[in-house]
Amino acid sequence: MLRKYCLETSKDWDEGIPLVLFAVRESVQESLGFSPAEMVFGHTVRGPLKVLKDKMLESDTETKTTVIDYVSRFRQKLHSACNLARDFLKVVQSGMKTRHDRKAIVRSFQPGDKVLVFLPNPGSALTARFTGPYKIIRKLSDTDYIIDTPERRRKTRVCHINMLKAYYDREIDDATQEVTNNLVLISEVVGCDMKADEDGLLLRNTPQQCGRLDNSAILANLPSHLCNLPAEKMHDVVKLVTSFPSLFSDVPSQTNVMRHDIDVQNAKPIKQHAYRVNAVKRAVMKKETDYLVENGLARYSCSSWSSPCLLVNKPDGSVRFCTDYRRVNAVTVPDSYPLPRMEDCVDSIGSAKFVSKLDLLKGYWQVPLTQRASDISAFVTPDCFMQYNVMAFGMRNAPATFQRLIQTVLAGVPHCNAYLDDLLLFSDDWKEHLSLLRTVFERLECASLTLNLAKCVFGQATVTYLGRQVGQGQVKPVEAKVAAITEFPHPLLDAS
Repeated sequence: MLRKYCLETSKDWDEGIPLVLFAVRESVQESLGFSPAEMVFGHTVRGPLKVLKDKMLESDTETKTTVIDYVSRFRQKLHSACNLARDFLKVVQSGMKTRHDRKAIVRSFQPGDKVLVFLPNPGSALTARFTGPYKIIRKLSDTDYIIDTPERRRKTRVCHINMLKAYYDREIDDATQEVTNNLVLISEVVGCDMKADEDGLLLRNTPQQCGRLDNSAILANLPSHLCNLPAEKMHDVVKLVTSFPSLFSDVPSQTNVMRHDIDVQNAKPIKQHAYRVNAVKRAVMKKETDYLVENGLARYSCSSWSSPCLLVNKPDGSVRFCTDYRRVNAVTVPDSYPLPRMEDCVDSIGSAKFVSKLDLLKGYWQVPLTQRASDISAFVTPDCFMQYNVMAFGMRNAPATFQRLIQTVLAGVPHCNAYLDDLLLFSDDWKEHLSLLRTVFERLECASLTLNLAKCVFGQATVTYLGRQVGQGQVKPVEAKVAAITEFPHPLLDAS
């Protein structure tokens, strides 16, 4: 009421505050059945409206009341109001207790039990969390317990049961515990993922080198890659793919449409040292840098900039070679070129009968850098100091540049969605679909781009696109993403 009144009256709020407070104190409380004024004064307060009403309805005959009669009746009204308010309050409290007890769980602890206690965090009195375990020393009542807290300033304290949680020790046999300890220890030392087999022997998952998808190997046995298509449609796709051999080389090509630049607004060069890595990861990094040099994707550098490198795990078990450009990105002028909405890309497919998905081979590496950007992209590993000739993963404006490239190359192509390096083509007629594929292939060939044939899908009814199963007018979640929910075991019901 106060907030609404003050907002409506603006600067004149202070003039009517007494009247607003008077109205608040005159309002009947649901839990008591009386207004606060009645509980204090024993009668309804005479407000401005009541005075006006009495003035309008008063009769000529005026009854006189003595002070003794007034005080007697006042005390009687006050006691009656208090008794009624007490009865109302008991009814409301009983209803609240009934609603609370519906979900309440009866808990009880005994001396010696271990519990977690909700206590303030050391050094921060305004935050708290469950800590422990602590032991219960004594039970004072059904709700109060004395807890032993030896490492705190107060060695013992009385806690309400709502501040306590039962603590359960994990039952782990000695052999399993020893294997687990060895697993953690070796994983930390070697820096590789470790697992134990059925006999308890530790197996090491050595980081794999980034997968080199060999287009030439797939082209040599292309019909087997398209075995899910009918024979006639398979023949059409094979004929189309073999007509554009330059699109399916084993090494990413570099586009002739645009170059990626990095504007750092005259910022001072940022120099960082290489991260420490274990011997296995160091060997993987060495193979990655050798691959970059051999294929002209990077060269040895004398730049004044330097960023460290790291390996990121991929879903297929391999690793991706990335450069940590966070400090460089912090001084880079952002490119606001927008990415398309995923929902729009998915919804536009509609009820198409034929859907094809194309994926570019190492898409970012197909965009060359300007000389300034190449110097800024310099990176360091434990074995070498190099700089990229192509756009690297992790650069701030890389998604914007790549999306601009794709939309420039495929401008005006109907029934084609492009979200970064994922291209989706859809149509209702097979001949129209082949024509659409040929048009896209011609555009990509003119732009000197390379496709990743291992991830391309042709002429399917449904495909996985942007984390969803789309096609034939349906959009479904990928089964692998909901498997944890669908395969979750049913809860066991208590037979009692």
